Amino acid sequence: MPATRSPATPTRRLAALASTLLASAAILATAPAAQAQELSGVTVTRAPTHEAISLRGKDVRVVRLEVRQVASRVCRNAYLNRELAVFDLDWCSTASADKAMTRYRAIVKHNRLAGGEFAQVSTNIVLSAR
Repeated sequence: MPATRSPATPTRRLAALASTLLASAAILATAPAAQAQELSGVTVTRAPTHEAISLRGKDVRVVRLEVRQVASRVCRNAYLNRELAVFDLDWCSTASADKAMTRYRAIVKHNRLAGGEFAQVSTNIVLSAR
């Protein structure tokens, strides 16, 4: 024999309808409060992925050390910003440091050709993770 369903009584139907209406009213009552919230209090900051090093009064050993430290820092920041994969950190640090030291050598060469004292140059090298 096929299973028979018992007919829903009008009282049960009214109770189900009332609970559905109450749930809908509760949802609609909370919706305007959620829309009234402002996002102006939220600030999104990103770690800097470029940094400048001053060359004034520094010899090549000090510049090389600072270049390696800053290259590591800007590449780590690029990773933290999700702009760089973790496997590319060493490559990024090496490439940034090499690029900065090439720029440093060009500045020194230009300064020597101009006959100036390097200690009085106020040039900066900018390292970037890009």
